[in-house]
Amino acid sequence: MIFYLDLEKEDGSTTTISIERAASNLAKKWSEALVNEINKGIHIPQPHRIYNLNNVWSDKMIISEINKCIDTVNNYKPVINDYLYNETMTQEDSNRLHHYFEMLRGENEAPNQFYLDAPKDVREVIEEFNILIHRWEDLNSPGRIVVHIYNREVYPLADEDFNEWNLDYQPGDVRLNYCHKGKPLWDVYKDGDEHVGDENIRPQFKYSADFSIGFNTGPGITQNYLDWWNRMGNKLNSLGLYQDDPKCAVGQAKVGKIIGDPAEVKEQIQGAVKILTVRN
Repeated sequence: MIFYLDLEKEDGSTTTISIERAASNLAKKWSEALVNEINKGIHIPQPHRIYNLNNVWSDKMIISEINKCIDTVNNYKPVINDYLYNETMTQEDSNRLHHYFEMLRGENEAPNQFYLDAPKDVREVIEEFNILIHRWEDLNSPGRIVVHIYNREVYPLADEDFNEWNLDYQPGDVRLNYCHKGKPLWDVYKDGDEHVGDENIRPQFKYSADFSIGFNTGPGITQNYLDWWNRMGNKLNSLGLYQDDPKCAVGQAKVGKIIGDPAEVKEQIQGAVKILTVRN
């Protein structure tokens, strides 16, 4: 099964990434979900989720846009007791701000009352707030593209599906996207996140047609990660999380790969600023 991801560049030209589905049962289920969304008439509500593959964004610009989001939300209701005053951010800033997003947004399928009651412009700003936080985290990274499909179906993962998660992903891999409220275990560790809240430490337990394309290489299981587990084990066990349990979904699940040499494809799409559509 082949899919095509169409992108638009800063100069208005278009380019296409070809994607080949992987062979796993999870990849087959993901491709069926994606075909279903394409057949319904696909809509990409966040078309600018292209990270570090163009020259549009900088620390200063991201911080300015985050502060604008904070102003918009607080003008509606003063709930974000935070602001960025420097021209650079830290991971601590990112962790703290992302916790506000979790509180404001709630579940994708069951938003909290604040989000439901907010006017459309505030709801849109809350979503953009989250994207900007991740955009900062991806500055200086090898780059990635996140494809989120409007109103897509979400499905439970089967026990066997969790065996697909690992930390050995490669540039050009197409990865299943995290599609519900919370923060994956690896990201909690990687970000040193002490603001996440126990209720938001949530390994992935659902899948959808959403996906990402990354140009980074997985780190594998590191000694620092194992040491973190040794320190945090009792707390994580109390949350029902155990180090050798595949349901911890540590890392990412590969569901496909781009066709062609990843370095050449990355060069081809450099300057892309907008996701146009996904087709088959």
